[in-house]
Parts: sequence; structure tokens; C-alpha cells
Amino acid sequence: MTFGLISCESEKKYSDYNESDFYEVQGIINYANPTSDPFDSPTEKNISFTYFLDRPNPKTGIENDLEMFEAKNGYPLIVLVHKDDENISFYGRVGILENLNNKEKAFLKNHFQNEMNKIKEKTPEYIYKALVKDTLTKNQTDKK
Repeated sequence: MTFGLISCESEKKYSDYNESDFYEVQGIINYANPTSDPFDSPTEKNISFTYFLDRPNPKTGIENDLEMFEAKNGYPLIVLVHKDDENISFYGRVGILENLNNKEKAFLKNHFQNEMNKIKEKTPEYIYKALVKDTLTKNQTDKK
């Protein structure tokens, strides 16, 4: 009977912890797929993400049944990592931390360049050139 109760124990959720038990790290969404339940909202997704991007072997987290409209494959996100066990992590929010280290910056720069290359391959040249032309560079924003 005890074995049955232990095996039925569900995985802990973020709400089972205190907010102060976590710190934020940068991550990337690997996939954000709609759930398989046809009655779920279209914004309810199963999400996989990678964090500790500056390590030789980053960690991966998974959350199921999240109500996240903005979660898309390849988007940067902020991951909440437990202070005592870095294997316990939760989807925080889409975004980029302000205090990235150099390895994280290089990882994200390479990631975004790869994503832009994918878009370039799929987009007709005249549309891509128009998109790039309308993009402000750092030098252009500094002059304003």
C-alpha cells in the first residue's frame, strides 16, 4: 500500500515552493507544442527549454500543460532554478536577462544569427531585404 501511494505522488509544481527558493538564469525554448488534448486551449503547451547556456553541457527542463501564448520554438526565456537543486527548474517568462555573461551573450548571438539564416532561406529575397533595411543598428540608435 505504501508503494502505491509513493508511486502515485505527482511531480512538484512551482506553486509547491516559495518564490525565494529560486534564482533566474537565461534559457532558450527548444519546443513549445500544443498539448494533445483537443479540449485544451490553443495557448496551452508542452514546453522544453535549455538553460545554463554557458556550460559545456547545458541542462534541459520540461513543463507540460502551460498556458503560454508567447512561448515559441527558439525564443529566449528566463528560467527559474531552485537554489538547492539546479535540476529543479520552471519556465519563468519569455525574455532576456540584463546580466548575461560573455558566454551567454555569444550563445544568444549565435542562436539569433542561426534563426535569422533560417528566416532568410524561407523568405523571398525582396521581402528579406526590406526587413533588414528597416532594422535599426546600434550605431543608428546611438545617433538619435
